[in-house]
Amino acid sequence: MAKEIGVDDVLRGRPTPRTLLRRGVTKRCPRCGGRSIFDTWFRMKERCPTCGYLFEREPGFFVGAYLINFSIVEGFLFVLIMGFVLWKSGHPDAGVLGFSIVGVAIGVVGPIVFYPFSRTIWSALDLVMTPLEVKEIVEAADAVSDAAPVDEQE
Repeated sequence: MAKEIGVDDVLRGRPTPRTLLRRGVTKRCPRCGGRSIFDTWFRMKERCPTCGYLFEREPGFFVGAYLINFSIVEGFLFVLIMGFVLWKSGHPDAGVLGFSIVGVAIGVVGPIVFYPFSRTIWSALDLVMTPLEVKEIVEAADAVSDAAPVDEQE
C-alpha cells in the first residue's frame, strides 16, 4: 500500500550530513536509506523505490560522481606511490615492476569497483548542499504512490 504524503513528510527534519554520507558510502539511498537502488552495477534507478527520491536532480548531475570516483582512485594511487618511495628508500636496488602492475590494476579496476559508490556518495553530498524543496518531496511521494500496486476494489 502506498504511503500518503502528509505535513510530517514535508516538515520532518532531514538526516544529518554524517547519516547521509554513511548511506552514500554503503550504496543506499541518501534520503531514506533504502536499498535496491541499482538495476545493475552500472545502472542506477531513476528514483529510489522506497521514498521516490529522484537521483538525477538536473541534467549533468552525476559529473560530480566522476570527480569522486577519480579522487578515490587517485588517493589509492598516491598511497601506492608513497609506499613505493618508502620501499625504494630501504631497498635501492628494488625494481618497479611489481608496483607498476599494482598501479595499472588500481587505475583500471578501481574506477569500475567504486563507480556505484561514487554515485551514491555524490547524491548524498548534493542532498547535504541542496536540501529537497517541497515540490521535490511531493513528486517523490507521488512517484512512490504511482509505482505501488493498486488494490482491486470490486
